[in-house]
Amino acid sequence: MARRPLETHPLVLRRLDVLRVTEVTPRMRRVTLGGPEFAPFARDGLRQPGFRAPGFDDHVKAIFAGPDELEDVLPIQLAHGIEWVEAPARIARDYTPRRVDPAAGEIDLDFVLHGDGPAASWAAGAVPGDALWIVGPKSSLVLPERLDWIVLIGDETALPAIGRYLDERPTEARVRAVVLIEHPSARQELPLRAGDTLDWVVARPGDREALLAAARAALPPGDASAGFVWAAAESRALLPLRRFLGRERGIDKTRTSLTGYWHADAAADAAFPPVPSPAAWFAVRAALVSGLLDAVADRPGADPEALARGLGLPPASLAALLPTLAHHGLVLEDRGDGGWRIGPAGEALLADPHAREGYDGPEGETMHALGELAAGLRDGAPARAIVRGATLAAELGRDAERFAEHCADAEVLRFVLGGLIADPVWEEVASARFAGPGAAVLLGLLREAGWRGAAAASGTPAQRSVLLAAPEFRAEPASDGAAECVDADDAVDAEAIALELGACTDREAAERFAALRGRARRAIVVDRARPDALDPRAHEAQLLALAATGAGLRDARSLERLAAPAGWRLERVVGLGWGFEAVILAGAPLAPIAENK
Repeated sequence: MARRPLETHPLVLRRLDVLRVTEVTPRMRRVTLGGPEFAPFARDGLRQPGFRAPGFDDHVKAIFAGPDELEDVLPIQLAHGIEWVEAPARIARDYTPRRVDPAAGEIDLDFVLHGDGPAASWAAGAVPGDALWIVGPKSSLVLPERLDWIVLIGDETALPAIGRYLDERPTEARVRAVVLIEHPSARQELPLRAGDTLDWVVARPGDREALLAAARAALPPGDASAGFVWAAAESRALLPLRRFLGRERGIDKTRTSLTGYWHADAAADAAFPPVPSPAAWFAVRAALVSGLLDAVADRPGADPEALARGLGLPPASLAALLPTLAHHGLVLEDRGDGGWRIGPAGEALLADPHAREGYDGPEGETMHALGELAAGLRDGAPARAIVRGATLAAELGRDAERFAEHCADAEVLRFVLGGLIADPVWEEVASARFAGPGAAVLLGLLREAGWRGAAAASGTPAQRSVLLAAPEFRAEPASDGAAECVDADDAVDAEAIALELGACTDREAAERFAALRGRARRAIVVDRARPDALDPRAHEAQLLALAATGAGLRDARSLERLAAPAGWRLERVVGLGWGFEAVILAGAPLAPIAENK
């Protein structure tokens, strides 16, 4: 699956000071920030790089809290990342810098002044000398090399990104920009060039019809393979635009970037729509897996029989399913003609791919298994294996498509592996095998950092077929004369196991360490050791891991207990942030490795 390229950055917690405040329009206030921590700095003995945000739509996470709560809500700074701690009082919001001036050591953040939210309230009262703690940016969008045109679409919250794009011009492509504003007073002076167009559309916030109409008018006709569409607005307002670009115009996802900058209804946009009954969760899963919710969104007003025919389902099944979906706002019935259309909770779910995966993705499968959690606890077996007839590790070993899904989810590692990439262990690794869904990500980041060792994909034939198709595993000539690759069964300096053992039962993990004995000097295990406290559903992480493997999340000591019978000993632990750890284990010495192929 093609993925949109990103440039990742070290995650750094910074304290910046308010330097000045400017009224951009009656509806927007600009706060200029700077201070010693804009440049490279040291805190608590850790050296951190200077602030860098090269992308026009980069975002930083601003942290708001009262003076008495600040110490408790700030994340822990690691050498190469951050670890969020549980903090109910934390309020964090994402903002796109309108201007970044490295020479002056300044950034501008624009705040839309509406309502009495914490960010707008802070901005309304900000004065020079005030402090604001920020984290990020974590990554920057990389635009395609071949770009004849770009369409920029957004509401007032997107103005900083659109304005910065027009100021800095990361490409010479002609621009078609459309900005939806609630009032004419929100218009700003923006720099245009010959061939550019800019349309201001007055519409209520979150008006999806206006957003879609603007996109239809702005998008050039014909082939879009040399263009790019960027949009940012209210999350559910982007759903029709997302469908228009993908299904009607057939534009590849690598040529689009659509981001929900805000949520009109926090309750409806929760990661999982509130469902008081377990039956409702199963109804939502069935509606997604069967394609029903997508069909209702694509064909508003369709009657149940037409929906059933299109999906190849018995009409009686839909008649039983739709009332529960309607009760929870996922679909709405048109009492006039008996048709159905998507509801607010359904829109929120379809607009958020991460929330959707909680029902019909890998996480959804584990949630489904919770029905057998009691039996699993009694019998000492993973609930997921009871439901599916095989352990998760066994499924990933034989099903290439399922393994590829987990590889796609492993892209999150791009934001946390900095500490492991910088670890000196790689200076002693001339040859390595890479295993698990995160193998390609880890190898790719190592190559980017200059590691030139010999590499091989490890795993079952199905897993290796997926990994070897990834560009990271394409052999590259080594500048120092080292071998380009190694065979899967060769003895190597290290085996890097990225997000594999988190799918294993204790017995499977112990067998994995035993099988690795004598085949690698070190085992480098990357996995989640604890919940990510920034996730509002962090309290469920251990439960889902228990259902998946019967073991829960494993920290370094847990892995050491499983590896010790095979002769492995804990060498050190590298904290990566977001709950991830890299555990480096040393085994018995091998014979000298001199002739890897």
